[in-house]
Amino acid sequence: MKIANKRGQIAIWVIVALIIVVGIIILVSIKLKPSSQTSGDLSPTAFMQKCIRDSVLDATEQMMPQGGFVNPGNYKIYKNTKIEYLCENIGNYKPCVNQHPSFFNEEKEEIKNYIEPKINICFDNLKAEREKKNEEIRYGGGNLSVSLAPGKIIVNLNRETIITFNGETSTFRKYDVEIQNPLYDLINIANDIASNEAKYCYFEYVGYMILYPKYDIRKFTMSDSTKIYTIEDKDTGKKFNIATRSCAIPPGI
Repeated sequence: MKIANKRGQIAIWVIVALIIVVGIIILVSIKLKPSSQTSGDLSPTAFMQKCIRDSVLDATEQMMPQGGFVNPGNYKIYKNTKIEYLCENIGNYKPCVNQHPSFFNEEKEEIKNYIEPKINICFDNLKAEREKKNEEIRYGGGNLSVSLAPGKIIVNLNRETIITFNGETSTFRKYDVEIQNPLYDLINIANDIASNEAKYCYFEYVGYMILYPKYDIRKFTMSDSTKIYTIEDKDTGKKFNIATRSCAIPPGI
């Protein structure tokens, strides 16, 4: 009887072990199963999110040194860089006038206008790569928006992407991305500078840095009374330049 009981216990443990092994195999196979029924490992979501992120970072790298614009229109050249006037008066003695009262909205549009054609190219590249794998890919209409928030840039992209392979269809729609970037905070400071220059012809940047030690602000005054402000976010090393010209004093006075 004892031998029979031991054999029975061994058989039970063998069955339990087999159940555990089969369960692990099933779980692993589920985790390794691709989320789409496409042939390749090129995830449309990851591909497009990387495209968006790279495009936004490229845009901001060009915008921030130039006063927030990829192609400045009203600018002062300083150290071979075109820097947009945020507040300017071309005459003398009088305070400057804010040239970009809707600066936040302009910056969002600047990013959107820069990245939109690049995103379209990425969709074309994705289609080409998929078709190399004998997949059929179709696109629907799209909607792109850019938002700025403290410490980040948010891009929301909705575009229906339908991929068919071996008779099975996968659909992708949302390609939303959050990029860590201090642009929002630097624009806030730039607006504060422009506001003070417009009211008082002066911005107390040393005192501002005492209140907000996270930022380093430098000012350089040119011969025509144009002031170049450089605002640096110390955590990221990102710098934002703006130009102002307020209460200018004529040469020789």
